[in-house]
Amino acid sequence: MLDSDASTAKTLVLVAIIFQAIFFVIGIFEVIALAAFLTLTTVPPTSSTLSLGAFGIITVVFSAALAIGILWIVLDYFLIYKRLKEERVREAETPALVLGIIQLIFGGLIPGILLIIAYVKIRDSLHRGNGIHPVGK
Repeated sequence: MLDSDASTAKTLVLVAIIFQAIFFVIGIFEVIALAAFLTLTTVPPTSSTLSLGAFGIITVVFSAALAIGILWIVLDYFLIYKRLKEERVREAETPALVLGIIQLIFGGLIPGILLIIAYVKIRDSLHRGNGIHPVGK
């Protein structure tokens, strides 16, 4: 059974995954709205080539962002959440830190912060479980 720190870390990772899923859905709606806007603004035949080119570039950028969003969700689930759920706390420690830092760098501010806090909770759990007490406790 997970101790309170590891259980809190598992909850934080789940909340981070939920935030990422919400941002992913918002991104899909943004792509749909952008596609509708660009389709409606290409009424004059002379500007359709420029608008279709811009639409292609924007589609590639948003598609890459959405693919990265799916990647974050999958990595967070399999490398951190699933391991915590299976009570393999030590194996979730490094991925929580690495994915938290990478997500902070590449724009996942809220999930990145949550993963770093989860990392701290995982460390507290490991210290408590091994009988090692962090300095100041």
